Amino acid sequence: MRERADWMVPTDDAILEYVRDAGEVPPAVIGRNIESHPNYAGQRCRLLAEHGLLDRESDGYYSLTPLGRRYLDEELESGALDTDGA
Repeated sequence: MRERADWMVPTDDAILEYVRDAGEVPPAVIGRNIESHPNYAGQRCRLLAEHGLLDRESDGYYSLTPLGRRYLDEELESGALDTDGA
């Protein structure tokens, strides 16, 4: 089981997994595919990007970062995401 940071919610895992599988995608598409409101998905994507798990492209699309992949692969040490950013 992945260890989420205190600031993370279950939806974050769904977002990261979807982006890993889909590649670069906008929040509206993410929200539709994980059954979350697009605005909420966008808020969570921005926060995940602030913490270095997603990259936000200039066109508003998001992609998974190496840190995000390490999180999904359960390769991070406990507390690695409990900082104020990447």
